[in-house]
Amino acid sequence: MSNQPTIGVDLGGTNTRAGLVSPDGEILGRGRRPTPLPEGSGAVVKAIADCVRDAADDAGAPLSDISGVGVGSPGPLDPYEGVIISPENLQCMHGVRLKDELEAELGCSVQVDNDANMAAYGEQWLGAGQDVGHFLCVTLGTGVGGGWVSDGQLMRGFNGNAAEVGHITVNYEGPRCPCGNYGCLEKYASATAMVTWTQHRIKTEQLETSLSSSDLTTKAIFDAASEGDTFALEMFESTGTWLGIGLVSLVNMTNVEMIALAGGLAGAGDLIFEPAKRAFMDRGTVGVKERVRIVPASLGDDAGIFGAARLAQA
Repeated sequence: MSNQPTIGVDLGGTNTRAGLVSPDGEILGRGRRPTPLPEGSGAVVKAIADCVRDAADDAGAPLSDISGVGVGSPGPLDPYEGVIISPENLQCMHGVRLKDELEAELGCSVQVDNDANMAAYGEQWLGAGQDVGHFLCVTLGTGVGGGWVSDGQLMRGFNGNAAEVGHITVNYEGPRCPCGNYGCLEKYASATAMVTWTQHRIKTEQLETSLSSSDLTTKAIFDAASEGDTFALEMFESTGTWLGIGLVSLVNMTNVEMIALAGGLAGAGDLIFEPAKRAFMDRGTVGVKERVRIVPASLGDDAGIFGAARLAQA
């Protein structure tokens, strides 16, 4: 690991954020820029580079003092070559050799990896998983993402797409997923899925609920559940149960000792955690399930920055 600071970048569809991070995990400077997707890949690459420079400037550090830059990007991508393949929300970046282009722009070493991997790497370094060797971070947002760290090593697989946790099957008769599979965890335990299933039930069943199918959000479901709306509580119970079923399979495959849940849906706290834990304990393997901790992630939006900065230290 380098003893110089590195810069971690979290590339998103709306904003790009960067942090200059010391070797011991302190953010010394920050940068933030809108991600100019309508202007094309060249403009996005320039915005990332400018965000990196902003973070260095904010810390009063010349780029020559930075040992490297790590970028967390939505996937799928190839982390070994640093190529963005085909993320749904970064259409203009398909096929872009981001590592090569940023290295030419910045004049320093650049590493690129999946943003969910970077969140897991950050949480294992400085967050919820820092006291365990075998760790999985599951992000519950628009989709379901994940990253797996074992003995301090990020587990990537042969082409960098290990720990695609949202695409394990939890219901073989379930709906078709854009990935090509049927009944993926993402179709049942993401924020998008929760809204979709809630709308479906409101439209097809006679329900007593304060919720409306129009302009529905997970926040609205959470607010209704917090006020005692029985149907909203049922939807959290259902979503959490599907999540717990998925976590059983994930632990059976990875044998991790801790799962941290991140993302907007994890912010619902016990409404999502309790049914997930019940399903996990009901279905998990005896001798394993009793030792696995399911906890909230702790680094918030900075997890990806920390993970990308850590990646650049290697």
